[in-house]
Amino acid sequence: MKITVVADEDTVLGLKLAGVNETYIVNSPIEAESKIRELSTHPDIGLIIITEQMGAKIRKLIPDIIRKGIPIILEIPDKTGAVKGAEDPIRELVKKAVGVDIKIGKKQVK
Repeated sequence: MKITVVADEDTVLGLKLAGVNETYIVNSPIEAESKIRELSTHPDIGLIIITEQMGAKIRKLIPDIIRKGIPIILEIPDKTGAVKGAEDPIRELVKKAVGVDIKIGKKQVK
């Protein structure tokens, strides 16, 4: 399974330096939505990384793709930082995969 990034130029550059080879620079929600729809039809793509900021702009699209199971869409902060109130994407993936909400610290596992 391939990992791909659909994001702004700075995020793409950072993830290329981290070793992600398949990247797409988008400059608008319309471009992002089009590219994500296209990539979600490729059976060899298992993970699409986008920024939280872009995810907020294309929120209606994401549930449709997530319902298919693969690819998984992972939202990460961009260079401006995390979106206030955003869910931890890794925790959400674990919750979806195992059906349990894992909380770290003094909070209990539900």
